[in-house]
Amino acid sequence: MSNKLITYLVQGNFFRHGFDFFDRRLKVDSAIGWLTRKIYYGKPKKIKNNRIFVMSYDKDFSCNPRYIVEELIRQKKDVEIYSVYDNDYTYSETRRHYPPEVKLVEFRTKAMYDAMATSKIWIDNALNMVWYGMPKSKGQYYLNTWHGSLGIKRLGGNRKWMNRAAKANKVTDYCITNSTFEENVFRETFWKDVPFLKFGHARNDIFFNEERMKEKRRRVLRYFDIEESNASSDKEMSGGENTEKLICLYAPTFRENSSKYIPLDFESLKNALEKKYNREVIIIVRAHNKDRAAWGFKESDWLKDGSFYGDMQELLPGIDVGISDYSSWVYDFMLTERPILLYAPDLELYDQERGFYYPIDTTPFPVAKTQSELEKAVLEFDESIYKADVKRFLEDKGCYEDGKACERIVEELDKLMAE
Repeated sequence: MSNKLITYLVQGNFFRHGFDFFDRRLKVDSAIGWLTRKIYYGKPKKIKNNRIFVMSYDKDFSCNPRYIVEELIRQKKDVEIYSVYDNDYTYSETRRHYPPEVKLVEFRTKAMYDAMATSKIWIDNALNMVWYGMPKSKGQYYLNTWHGSLGIKRLGGNRKWMNRAAKANKVTDYCITNSTFEENVFRETFWKDVPFLKFGHARNDIFFNEERMKEKRRRVLRYFDIEESNASSDKEMSGGENTEKLICLYAPTFRENSSKYIPLDFESLKNALEKKYNREVIIIVRAHNKDRAAWGFKESDWLKDGSFYGDMQELLPGIDVGISDYSSWVYDFMLTERPILLYAPDLELYDQERGFYYPIDTTPFPVAKTQSELEKAVLEFDESIYKADVKRFLEDKGCYEDGKACERIVEELDKLMAE
């Protein structure tokens, strides 16, 4: 059998090269690709002990996999790191997001499957490693970091997603967790028998490092072309008042089923924030990557589109106030104790169709169902009460984040690669 034929079969695009209409109707290639990978990679390949394959749910350099990779590079570990670039983008577009130490292979190609088959470690923050029917050989380790943590939304998806998730318990070696709450969620869903590495999440280490937070804020300011003068000298000239611009992020989760995104009056929100904080306000709006096509608004000098900034965790250090609905990013951002408010106009419908792990009114965040309620919550926000509520919430959920997750994870990887 020729190498080209094997490549087409493994990739699941054999019929697409000559019978595209036939394949679209019957989805023959998908089934053939799944079966071929089971057979071709079912015979164990030679595993390289220092090779690590990482993939994030957005097929980019983001979330927990990103920060684990950065720590490996920072510690100058002798490792080969592979990741993917999405077919929707060119190699050069994705290459600039990654450090030069990371080798990129095209998504869903034989090169990607070969890299998976020969890597000692798989690191994933979603269901990537069970999605494509890749056999895991003896001696390989699969670590799932997930991309949520203390979030309120129940894990779930369509029938295809649920079928893939059901395979996770069998092939996952470890789940990396940040709280007893997350441990319970994993136990009750798709990782019933998987051991936990109670290290905290790599992406959240940044919130415990003041210098890194300042550095990331400067990058946010440069990206959005936001001018900000020297804060200390400005405070002296203004009698001690904070003259830094206040940056507010609005980033709701994606919508599915009957629930639809409901836009905000950003100018009215800006006025409320300026009245509350007596500072010039910049609002950054970030659409979920599954929802970007449905959005549309006109940018201005104070209203910015942050949908393509890249990794969410790189954006958060630049934010002073966060507004969302049910998205899990707020449960990371709360570690900073910076203000968070929830705008949830479709609360009952979303809860009915997706479901929550706990009542939304048990979070530390003010909840508004209308624009006027949101602006009222902004004006009445009490920071001292909020910080006390954040502390109680984290204690109640058994959170053990302390800013040292990356170090612990890399130490564990060293042990696994040495086996």
